[in-house]
Amino acid sequence: MADMSQPSPPAPRKLPKQSRSLILVQSIQQACLQILRDEGAQSLTTARIADVAGVNIASLYQYFPNKEAILAQVFEEQIDQYIESARDKIHEIDRLSRSDFAATIRAIVDMELDQRLLLYRMEPQFYSTYQQSLNIHERVDEFTVAMNNPSWGEWFAEFLAMHLEGVPRGELATLGKLATHALSGALESAVKSEPELLEDSAFRDGLYRLLLNFLAYR
Repeated sequence: MADMSQPSPPAPRKLPKQSRSLILVQSIQQACLQILRDEGAQSLTTARIADVAGVNIASLYQYFPNKEAILAQVFEEQIDQYIESARDKIHEIDRLSRSDFAATIRAIVDMELDQRLLLYRMEPQFYSTYQQSLNIHERVDEFTVAMNNPSWGEWFAEFLAMHLEGVPRGELATLGKLATHALSGALESAVKSEPELLEDSAFRDGLYRLLLNFLAYR
């Protein structure tokens, strides 16, 4: 669950109900994404979004109070698309988990870091401000459970039990929670204060070694 002390992204003024208004809102969102990809966040204004979308700015303001509300919708769309594509990655990690402990830890670190990079690269300041509300890990976990699969916590505990023989089940659950919090905390802190670390291979390797050393040498 997102930290309620963290700000939530701005909401739209209203949602489209008819096909014409739906097309208008979609064109605004697509224009926002296009500007981010082609021109960068520094060029993103409501006027520029309206211009690229080919809509009157008054029409834009009927649905969105500011560019941040548009960004929130664009981020949500990207998260939904990522969740659909994450299914194959999750299956691959599950397959790997049955034979290679270290490679599985590496794959988990890569997936968690890449999730954050996906959103951070879209609009760094926006994601840094609202990362608690834009929690891909939590959304992926909800999607996985909805498909009648184990939650992340359940799966990770079983993974540890498979490889860490002799460790009591209660301790395995604690180890899993500590490792999960350590990874998510390190990534959240990096996004907030040192985002350049997200692109640093040494940081990625360090996270991997941190978890591997903590979990493997019990």
